[in-house]
Amino acid sequence: MAATPNQRNLNNERGSALIFCVLTLFLLTAIGMLATKTTWIELDFARDDKIQKRAFYACDGGQETAKELIEDSLETRGWPDLIPVDSSDPEYVPGTDRYRIGTTYILNRDLWDNATLGTVVPADNDAERDAYVLHNNERTSIRMGGWSRLAAGGAIQMVSGYEGIGKGSAGGGAWLVYDIRDVHGGGGSASTVQLKAQWIHVM
Repeated sequence: MAATPNQRNLNNERGSALIFCVLTLFLLTAIGMLATKTTWIELDFARDDKIQKRAFYACDGGQETAKELIEDSLETRGWPDLIPVDSSDPEYVPGTDRYRIGTTYILNRDLWDNATLGTVVPADNDAERDAYVLHNNERTSIRMGGWSRLAAGGAIQMVSGYEGIGKGSAGGGAWLVYDIRDVHGGGGSASTVQLKAQWIHVM
């Protein structure tokens, strides 16, 4: 018995390869788009991580700068030989005294004598910082304040052989304990970092 036209059409497989190719192409396109989107997301994460790390390390560098400023300020009692920046300096502001050491600008020459900070946090304006470090267009603002504390003393007594004559030594003194707070941000920075630390100057 001969096949009817409907049966011949059902058994005809012509065109199935085209449908298979179109579906495969669609699937590969979807996978490619998903991979591209994932790559962009990972690039965004990497960029944000780089910005945050750069801000953190700049802020950490501000902490190290603050320690050096404290020690220099204590040693010289406020840098009496520093000369204020003039109008040729890009950070010059008329009517204010600011002093420059490298990329660090000092607004308070007596920062060694600052009182304790309490809850004060530095900000990106001259009224709320003692110094700042310039990194390209970005600033790390620094505040510091301290108090004195007596250090625990100690003494030892040593015998000196058969004569029975003793030798002794004693120690003690004072500490200057400084709170250091710095904030990095501003300019083109998309990330802000704040660090707090203490620095002890042993007298």
